[in-house]
Amino acid sequence: MTQPSTQALSLRPVREDELPLLGTLLAELDGTPPLPLERLQATWRAIHRYPDYQCYFAERDGEVIGSLSMIVFPVFAHDLASEAIIEAVVIRPAFRGIGLGREMIRAAMQIAAQRGAYKLALSSNLRRLDAHRFYDGMGFARHGYSFHIDTRAEALAE
Repeated sequence: MTQPSTQALSLRPVREDELPLLGTLLAELDGTPPLPLERLQATWRAIHRYPDYQCYFAERDGEVIGSLSMIVFPVFAHDLASEAIIEAVVIRPAFRGIGLGREMIRAAMQIAAQRGAYKLALSSNLRRLDAHRFYDGMGFARHGYSFHIDTRAEALAE
């Protein structure tokens, strides 16, 4: 297990030349092979068309230990405040269970607050029970239901 450090965890934007590392890290989320670099680059370009959408690496002692993506966007509700959503949250397996995930989420909460978001939201697959316990322990409230539909052409053709 990784030894505790006295250096604070920090979030910093992922650079385009770091996309291979990001792909490896995201593959650890579900134990899948990394996505092809060309697809990562295309998504990178698409994300950067949005002004407050950013992918972050979490670092401690100069080592990347996790990542998350966050978008902050204005909404017409809640007195026209902004809202933040995080997704693709992953901590490398060697760094799990020692409090770094909590530090990473707290750092994301600070960024969201600095950008005027009145709330930070996320969704988690029903099968990720460990993640649910983690977010419950961080004080996230289970709120409503999350609905989705597959909008790819082959799904709509059925």
